[in-house]
Amino acid sequence: MVTVQRAIESQGIPTVLVTLDTEQSGLMRPPRAIHPEGFEFGHSLGKPFDKETQTAVVKAALAQLENKQEPGQIHTIRFSTY
Repeated sequence: MVTVQRAIESQGIPTVLVTLDTEQSGLMRPPRAIHPEGFEFGHSLGKPFDKETQTAVVKAALAQLENKQEPGQIHTIRFSTY
């Protein structure tokens, strides 16, 4: 996934990876990434039909586009609604 992210970034389009596996993702040094803490695999944005949490995760990811971030940094964020 990070390879695709870098290809998109090379075209000048910023991206944010939402990852649940910080160890594997960290090795790939994504340009920008967030980690929703405590989420289960398969629920990267939240549980099905949980619009509140899903919206919060997407907003948190979009907020990363405004921040200068070193490649490989993964911001862990806790969502109380998950």
